[in-house]
Amino acid sequence: MSFGVVETMLTLNIIAHELRSCGHVVRTQMDNPSYFGFRLFIKDDSLVAPDVLYLCGTRADVSEAVQQGCSVVYVNSSDSTPDNRAILSVLQGESVLVVFNALLDAASRFDKWEREMDSVRLRGGELQELLDISTPFLRNNVVIVDPSLKLLAYTKDVPCDDPITVELITHGYHTEENISKFKLHKRFKPWADEEGFIVNDSFEICKYVTVVRSFKTKSSFSIIIIMMCNVADPDDYLLDVYDLFAQRVEYFALRDYPDDKPSGNAVDTFLKDLFLGKVGNDEAIRERGRIAGIPNEARFCLFYIREPEGTMPKSRILSDVSRLVAPAKTTLVGDAVVVLCFNCRSKRCALHCAANSCPLGHTSLSSRLNDMMERFNLICGRSSKFAELSSAPAAFEQARIACEIGWQKTMRKGELSIPHNWSRVVSFDSCIIDYMIGSFMQKGGELIGLTYAGYVLESIRKQDSSARTDNYVFLYEYLMNERRASVVAEKLHMHRNNVKYRIDRIESQFGIDTNDSTLRFNFLLAYRIREAMLVQSAQAIKENSVVSAP
Repeated sequence: MSFGVVETMLTLNIIAHELRSCGHVVRTQMDNPSYFGFRLFIKDDSLVAPDVLYLCGTRADVSEAVQQGCSVVYVNSSDSTPDNRAILSVLQGESVLVVFNALLDAASRFDKWEREMDSVRLRGGELQELLDISTPFLRNNVVIVDPSLKLLAYTKDVPCDDPITVELITHGYHTEENISKFKLHKRFKPWADEEGFIVNDSFEICKYVTVVRSFKTKSSFSIIIIMMCNVADPDDYLLDVYDLFAQRVEYFALRDYPDDKPSGNAVDTFLKDLFLGKVGNDEAIRERGRIAGIPNEARFCLFYIREPEGTMPKSRILSDVSRLVAPAKTTLVGDAVVVLCFNCRSKRCALHCAANSCPLGHTSLSSRLNDMMERFNLICGRSSKFAELSSAPAAFEQARIACEIGWQKTMRKGELSIPHNWSRVVSFDSCIIDYMIGSFMQKGGELIGLTYAGYVLESIRKQDSSARTDNYVFLYEYLMNERRASVVAEKLHMHRNNVKYRIDRIESQFGIDTNDSTLRFNFLLAYRIREAMLVQSAQAIKENSVVSAP
């Protein structure tokens, strides 16, 4: 006969601590086994479970229970001498039933806590939520930081007057001054080398004893937990409780910081926050950038690669791109591979890294990426160049938009040779008109195509259609090539004398004068607007066909 089973796993350290209010606790076993449940020992009970702890009220019961192979707690309110055969003795205190109820209550509280932590983990919650529900058990002030020492979570209901901790919470990251202190006292080495908890009672940096648990990948840190023991000492009981919490944090470390992150976790977390505008002010960007080894000022460019669903594994693209662009930094943001490049070392670097343009004789990153995109049948968007790291969020959006427009253009091969430096690397600067048209068309802005230059081009297009001529393309090439007859003739495979004849006829027929620089600009702009509108129309047709498909 048995009763009172509670299915939760408590260590002997936790059990001994929880029973201190029930009497004088004497521990015989120095090991720290865990127990899955608790029962009152009943004589002639044939069911003995090795991971269950049995409570005995007499020494005779202890003797019989031990003979049956039970793990025993001896409880006697009138006895002052422990029974060495029991792993614990609770003496001169409460009765067996009261002690039993205390154990069941402790098991119920810990079981509820562990279930709540697992619920946060399973539904994809955040570390702050995990820490909030753990505060009553951890008791002390706890902070969790990422590889760049940015604050991920902290104990909000337990004040802490340690200056380092206060500064961390105030700024949201460890400042360079604090990191210098860590380096001076060689704090990083044990975090990287030692397993389990690292207890530091030197008071060199923190005014309290600290207990650190760090999680690592192949290349660097992932998550670091620091507990300041400003309320409770780090005894065996508290370390076991801390371990239950750390087991759940480890899930987040594995989820958010896998081993295959090529840039290293400190760089990766910083870049992701930077691109999404989550770093904060310029000072925070400068501090965290320094930690990640990224300058605050440089000749930056940002590249964005997103493949259609099911094309190929993202991890493969991430790995290949990372090797190709090093020492540029690569990370995965959502479903896109993003590259931050600051490789350029010369002020004479071309704006878009055209072929053979590098003044240092290097193969440009755009050229290398273009070759890879050709092999994988992908499109890469590129931002405008920028000089300060704080401009990265805008550059990220530019590169993303350029990538989207690049994919749209693949659906419609235009007859005009709209200039792009690369067939697969689409620069935001070269598709800004497409972006503007896309934005305006959503608001009924197709009126922008109805300019005088647009009207003339539409007239030329209609005549080409009826007369089977190609004046529309001819005028475009003539204007794009700055009216140089020999260049136009070579591109269109005609004699240079015919160029002058053709342009004279077009000017006469449609009443235009290409010597007018303003009109030339308006024509080229109208060409770009018309081309962008055709691309947008193709995209709209595709989207409508997808929506209407059964």
